[in-house]
Amino acid sequence: MTLKPPTENSKGIRLGSFVLIRGVIDEELEHIFSGKQSAQAALDVAVERGNRLLRQFERANPDR
Repeated sequence: MTLKPPTENSKGIRLGSFVLIRGVIDEELEHIFSGKQSAQAALDVAVERGNRLLRQFERANPDR
């Protein structure tokens, strides 16, 4: 696998705004651990916020 340069299909998964999405997940997990939200509610919010960040990334990077 490492004997040849990477191609478009072998570069791996790319997640736009990964650092920001990881922060969202961390924040929502904190809400779960502190008892501020149920696990399901916090995960639903994390999905919603993460999807918004992904849509922003798509709009900012239409060629990717």
